[in-house]
Order: sequence, then structure tokens, then C-alpha cells
Amino acid sequence: MFAGTGVEVYPVRRSGAGALFSVFTIANIMKRGGYEIVSIQRGHDIIQSLVASLLSLRNPSFTYTVQVPEFLKSRFLLNRMDRITTISRYIAGKIANFAPSVARRTSILYYGIDLGQFNPGATPSGWFRKRFGLLPHTKIIATVGDLWKNQIEFLDALVEIRKTFPDVRYALVASETGIGQITEFKDRASRLGLTDAVLWTGRLSKKKCACSTQMLILRLAPTATRDSVFGCSKRLPWDPVIAANEGGIRDSLEGCRGGVLVDGGPREMAAAAIRVLSDGGERQAMSDAGRKWVAAKFSRERMVDDYYQFFESLKKTH
Repeated sequence: MFAGTGVEVYPVRRSGAGALFSVFTIANIMKRGGYEIVSIQRGHDIIQSLVASLLSLRNPSFTYTVQVPEFLKSRFLLNRMDRITTISRYIAGKIANFAPSVARRTSILYYGIDLGQFNPGATPSGWFRKRFGLLPHTKIIATVGDLWKNQIEFLDALVEIRKTFPDVRYALVASETGIGQITEFKDRASRLGLTDAVLWTGRLSKKKCACSTQMLILRLAPTATRDSVFGCSKRLPWDPVIAANEGGIRDSLEGCRGGVLVDGGPREMAAAAIRVLSDGGERQAMSDAGRKWVAAKFSRERMVDDYYQFFESLKKTH
């Protein structure tokens, strides 16, 4: 990842006997490099980093980035961090509830996207419909991510949607093997008479994911993603999005003309989907608005600038 960037990388072990020796390696790196800031991305690296800083005889600033709700369950270690960063208001709120003493030291730094990756012309037009033998007018709804997000909850909404659009298809951009939820999902789809309506794409390449505007009409983040730490809209930003008004996805959709946040369950989700699917002009307007929204709020350049300002402020206060 960092080849040719000028960023120096020091591989170390974080588990087993190698983790003990890694503490000395990290301490030596801190001492020789004169580093002023240590940015920790995983909770179980905190102890290793703190011990290494003591061995280095240096006193760097420590930041810890919390990316999932199941963050380190230790108020003591969280309080040893000079600053906490996270990726959504949803997690920031959980941190505040768990450790109120660190809330004032918590900053939200949103993900950024390389907008240059999204080039619809890079993938042959109609590849998805051709793969599954779909007609040009067939409407496609999709979710992105393996089934640990419990997409099974969307099946009840799909039953309602098919009363208005009998030929609608539900595409899962996800692996069809590997986790127990898949069998449960398929059994539920069979009982509801939806087996033929479900399309498994497997995990698509970045290229095909980025060019998904040729594939989708509507993208869903069902109520099952209520604990999503951010929003899957960062993966496929130009398609209209309907999502449950819960969890981290609110950060990426609140105020966005390209998305609909739904209060309620499957029936309300289905009603919102039917409204959008029924109006081609509305879908295009949402898609255009989504493109502008992502460019304004979630560009890679904005993310880089936010992190630069964050680290500068940390250095000044240390």
C-alpha cells in the first residue's frame, strides 16, 4: 500500500511471543525517529504502545481511533489517550456514555473517498443484467456487505415491494459462503417465496463496485444495519439510498437529497422504496444530489485536510 509513497513502514508482531519483542522494536523506532505522535488504530495495541513509550524514554502524544462500537472496554486505558478519534456521531455517543471523562477529547473525522475511482465507463455497460439474464426494465435493489449485517430483515420489506413491482430483484453484493447467517437467510427467503428474486453477486472487485451505477436502481441499508458505524454509502455513492434512521449511517445521509432515512420497520422501508422506484425522475435527482453531496462532504482531500489539522492541533497542545 505504501510502496513509492515515501512512508516508512516497520512490520511488527502484535500477538504471541513476537509481541513481547515488538515492544522493544517499537521503543527503538520511537527513540530513533523522535516521533511526537502515536496514532493507535486497534484497542489491543494500546498497552504495547504505552509500554514502548516508557522504554523509549520519550513522551509522545497518543491518539486512538475507535472504528467499531465494541471498542476497548477499559476506561483506564481510554483515559491514557491524549485524544480519541472516531468516524461517526453514533460511536462518539457510545464513547461518551461509556467513558464521559474522554468525551471532550473525542473528535469525529469522517472517511474520505477517492472520487476518481468512480468511472461508469470503465466497466462494459449492462454487464450485471447480462450476467443474470435480466431485462432492461427490471428494477434492482441491492445491499453491499456480507450477511453479518443481517440483511435477512429486508426480506419482509421485499415481500411488500413485490406486490407493486413483482419482477424486482434483490442483489446481495456479498459472499454466498462462509457464515451461518447465509443458510438462515436462504431458508427465510424460501419460506417467503423470494428465492428467485434474490441474486448473489459474490464479492465484487473494486472496479466493478465503483462502477455499480450501471447495475443498481436503488440501494438499501435495512434496519439490520442500525449498528453500522458509518454508512455503506461510501462504497457506492451515486445510487439513491434508503436506510434505517439509526446508527452511523445518519452521518452520511442526514441533509442529503440523495438518500431517505426511514423511521420504522419493514413496512415503512418498503413504502419508501416503492415511492422511489415509482419515479424515475426522482431517482435521477437523488443520484445527482448524492454525487454532489459526497464530493462536498466525503472527498479524500477533505479527509486529508481534517487529519492534518487534527495532528497539528495535537502537536501544539502537547
